[in-house]
Amino acid sequence: MGIIVRSLFVLAVVLLGIVSMWTTYTSLHDSILPEPTVGIPLPNGVVWQCSVMALGMSVAIGIMLFALKVAVIQGEKRLSIPGVAGMTIVAFISIAFNLDVLYRTADRDFFLRYSNDRMRSVYEEFLSKATADLSKKKTGLLQDIAKQQGELAAEVKGLRRAPSGYGNLAKNEDYKLTVLEKTAQVELDAVDAALSTKEKADVILRGTPPATLDEVDAMQGQLRVECKDLASASGVRLPDVVRLENPLFAVFAKLFDWHTVGFKEIFLMIIAFLMDLGDIIGYALVPNRQKRQDEREYDAPLPKRALRPLPAPSDNLLPILEPSTPQEHEDEGGKDGDEESFPMPAENIAPLAASAARRQRLRIW
Repeated sequence: MGIIVRSLFVLAVVLLGIVSMWTTYTSLHDSILPEPTVGIPLPNGVVWQCSVMALGMSVAIGIMLFALKVAVIQGEKRLSIPGVAGMTIVAFISIAFNLDVLYRTADRDFFLRYSNDRMRSVYEEFLSKATADLSKKKTGLLQDIAKQQGELAAEVKGLRRAPSGYGNLAKNEDYKLTVLEKTAQVELDAVDAALSTKEKADVILRGTPPATLDEVDAMQGQLRVECKDLASASGVRLPDVVRLENPLFAVFAKLFDWHTVGFKEIFLMIIAFLMDLGDIIGYALVPNRQKRQDEREYDAPLPKRALRPLPAPSDNLLPILEPSTPQEHEDEGGKDGDEESFPMPAENIAPLAASAARRQRLRIW
């Protein structure tokens, strides 16, 4: 691959790496690592409250992915399907942060709407259950009163033990009815009062939707005040305070809700994936340069040659390396007159013989 193509890929890696680092920092700052912060003055007079831990982690993840991508482009690492899967696992943290920021950027009211809906669903479920229990209780009281009224009417008509008329048994049933109505009326008044508080809670829920997270907390406080009497009258436990989730977990809760996942969620997941690995995937799709004919011939494997057995070492080399006696050296020195010869130690003969044999075999080969 030419230097121009490699340079373009390196430029793409740098730009996408910077964007990925910024999305990672934004997600960490908003969700997991908001503190500690350091004020950094900007040229326009604004002081940027920089989260130290979020910035350090985002830069570290970006540099790690950048090093892996450069290693792939330089040919130091082999890019294959297992390699892409491994890089995806390594880059999953950054991809998750990319997805968080992209989703909240595409739908800026998502987290506010998600928090409001989650809080409302908890109190709506409580109001529904408490209202059902109060209605059941009120119905039971009215049934008891109606039953006693029926007992009295039956006794007056003579449908029971005594003959018709307002006798002693009818007076006894009338007494029971009077006591029951008085006692049941107290409970009915309490039920009606509790149901009236339910109507006040419904007015709060049907009001103007909150515009900020602080307004969501304020609405929850108002609902708890109105629902306190309803909980005591119905016997249904008041729900715990709904704590707002951080944006990262809210986004993933939305994405893994298969009933609400649509085209937007799938599209943003693909974009978040390509922000970290799109350049490497593009690099893998570029075809290799076609080799010229002379390069193919040069790279072709050499034909195999049959090996011939090595000949035995020649015997005429051994006399040369046989040890000599000092007398022979004296004779040779007497003949030459000018050169001085020394005897060869016996322990050096074996290595020299093996070396000479190897040279002889190579010469024959």
